[in-house]
Formats: sequence, C-alpha cells, structure tokens
Amino acid sequence: MKNAFTMIELVFVIVVLGILALVAIPKLSATRDDAEIVIKQKSVTNLIAELSSYYTAHGAFEKNVSKMTHENLVDSSGATYIGNFLTTPAYIANSARTKICLKVSVDDSNGTITIAKHSDGSDYCDALISQLDNTIKKYEIGGSHIYTK
Repeated sequence: MKNAFTMIELVFVIVVLGILALVAIPKLSATRDDAEIVIKQKSVTNLIAELSSYYTAHGAFEKNVSKMTHENLVDSSGATYIGNFLTTPAYIANSARTKICLKVSVDDSNGTITIAKHSDGSDYCDALISQLDNTIKKYEIGGSHIYTK
C-alpha cells in the first residue's frame, strides 16, 4: 500500500477548488462593493454637514474645497480635485477613483449645496445612487438650520 495521492485524485481536488473559487469570488466582490457604498453614504452625509457648517460659520463658501471638508473629492477625470469650488463642480467617486457617481456643486450667492446624479452606468454607481436617493437634492443653508428643496 502506498501512502501517496494518485494523479486522478489530485486533478479532482483541483477541479473542486476551481468550482468553489468560481462561486466565492463574485460573492466577495459584491461584499466589497456593498461595504464601499456604506462608506460613501457616510462620506456624502459628512460632506453636506461640513460644507453647511463652514457656510454657517463664515457666511460664504471657500473656493478651496479642502478648507471646508476632509472628504476626498475628484474632478471629472477622477484626479484629486484642486479646482475653484465656487465655479467648477467636484465629484464623488469610489475609492479606486474609477467610478464617478455624484456631482457636488455650491452656489455662494444664495448659499446652496447641490448633490446631483452623475452615474457612469456601473452597478456600483446605480447602487450608490439608489441608496442615497433621499440625499441627492439641493440644500439651502439659511439662518440656524438647513432647508432642502
């Protein structure tokens, strides 16, 4: 009696492991996207709160967005946003910056923050937009509280 595996047994084990991998990898990918969507939901809520707080404290928005928020915004190409926030919208993307899903713009003349859909048609963006459906709107900041339209 030999204490070794035959070639057929090894091939069978490799085939079974391959089938398990085919089933498990899409599930892990979907779980990662779900976690990222939850993170972006909190990020958008935090962004609105920080921009609102800044406007309430200073009476105007700043052209340099990094002075108003710590959230990572990108430009339309997915690069780190460094534009004039008063004239050029910024975007919210996934952490890899490959999917740009939401557009953020401010209007200093009437104190509004606008969160708008900017989906690239990916499943990730569609899921994020559906989760943030009540958050995607225009916010008017006035007095001691925020009005939404």
